Amino acid sequence: MNIEWNFKTIALIVLAALVLVGTNVGQYFVLWGPKQKAITVKYDNEVAVLQATIDKVGPLVGIWTIKDGIEGISPGKKVEESDLTVKEIPESFITQSFILDPESIIGKYYRVGISAGTPLSNDLVMVDPMDDTTREFDVVSSVMPIGLKIGDYVDYRIVYPLGEDFIVLPHKRVEAINDKTIKIKLKEDEIHYYQASLIDYFLQSDEGATLYLSKYVEPGIQKAAIPYYAVPKNILAIMIADPNIIKKVNAAINGTTRTIIDSGVSNVSPEDGAVIAAGRDEIAGKIDGGSSQLKSEEQANKDAIAKENAALPVPTPVPTQAPPASSEPLNKSTDKIETLPTPPTLNIGKGVVE
Repeated sequence: MNIEWNFKTIALIVLAALVLVGTNVGQYFVLWGPKQKAITVKYDNEVAVLQATIDKVGPLVGIWTIKDGIEGISPGKKVEESDLTVKEIPESFITQSFILDPESIIGKYYRVGISAGTPLSNDLVMVDPMDDTTREFDVVSSVMPIGLKIGDYVDYRIVYPLGEDFIVLPHKRVEAINDKTIKIKLKEDEIHYYQASLIDYFLQSDEGATLYLSKYVEPGIQKAAIPYYAVPKNILAIMIADPNIIKKVNAAINGTTRTIIDSGVSNVSPEDGAVIAAGRDEIAGKIDGGSSQLKSEEQANKDAIAKENAALPVPTPVPTQAPPASSEPLNKSTDKIETLPTPPTLNIGKGVVE
């Protein structure tokens, strides 16, 4: 079909184009223009609200938390750098209690049990009080709590033949365990109290006196027990004269309590003492048996887990290019692992004072 391009045809085409364009432009200004403007205003308002919220929340700040996958965070465990990782939260959520510098808590102790991912705060850690006379000390005990572990807190106690029970050293963290010997930290006055309790035990063990430990349930929450024990007169005289003890022992209170101890001991006949000692030995034996059973069960569980892990299929390693050999000689100090000798077990016996 041939179109005759003349003025009339061209005019009709131009007119049709103008009508089409005019109709669309009119629809835009009449219908779509106001809608688009309303949508733009709505989005601008939402952006402004979001920006105001972001400004109010503030920038992200790193806080320190327990690393994912970490297990065994129990009360009394020492805070180590390997336990921690940093996570970011908005600055407005930060309180003075959050830990922003890990160095401020490393070396302290967890107050309560903590799970992985928990943000750390100053309320969750504690410090053992320490002065210039504090020393590590190996302390012996006739009876140990079943399941006692490093990091637990204990009271060191003595019970006399007729049941008079005294707290010698309260709220002590167990630093190490070796059979019936534990390592704890003692101040100068506490060392004297410990030595006095040993003498009492040596003199009264045949009649049934016993040194034992009692474990705290929640050491970071429970208040420490108040010590209640009195030393003999000869040790009291040394404590009063000892220049390393700043807070001296109240001789009157000590004398009254010591009178109670000595009076109770004097009322025990040799016959009664032998019966009491045999009964205490029987109880200690049963507790030791329970402790051995618990250790056997824990070892069996570990062996079962190791066996299950060994049965799992081993993934095929992806071959990687070996790193270039270093011209630097190896540090010989890292090539050997020295085996430390096993420390000797300290047996409690009469006439042996640490």
